Amino acid sequence: MTDGHRGHLCACLSALEETVRHMAEVGSAGRSPSNGQRLTPLPPDEWTPIAADLERAERRLVEAVRALAPGSLVERERAEGLSGTLFRLSILLRNAEEQIVDDLDPSRMEAKFGALSDVERQTLRETTNGLRADLHRVRERLNRMRGS
Repeated sequence: MTDGHRGHLCACLSALEETVRHMAEVGSAGRSPSNGQRLTPLPPDEWTPIAADLERAERRLVEAVRALAPGSLVERERAEGLSGTLFRLSILLRNAEEQIVDDLDPSRMEAKFGALSDVERQTLRETTNGLRADLHRVRERLNRMRGS
């Protein structure tokens, strides 16, 4: 098995684990993993066998990784250094800035959905300015940590 095969196998395991976590949020906890929307959880007698099958699927893939890519699980579990954490936090922060805050800008909202009242426009302007300031402080803290 090549490094590419091993990497793909581990990536598939990570994707399956994430999918199972999301399914548990939906099926058992009654929460959408994407936006926190409340949902009706499945009754325990319906969810329990589903959860068991999902856990079995995860174990099956873990065993395949152990058999086909020995040592990959150990590498996968080893924590990256602080730089890896800061890098990922920076990506998530940029997504929050660009995909959430920028989209709340009154001019963008009006372009997409139509006119806002003066009060709505002012409230959104104040909200986005506050969000930008909050996220800017987060970025400064991350940059300070990166510099130390």
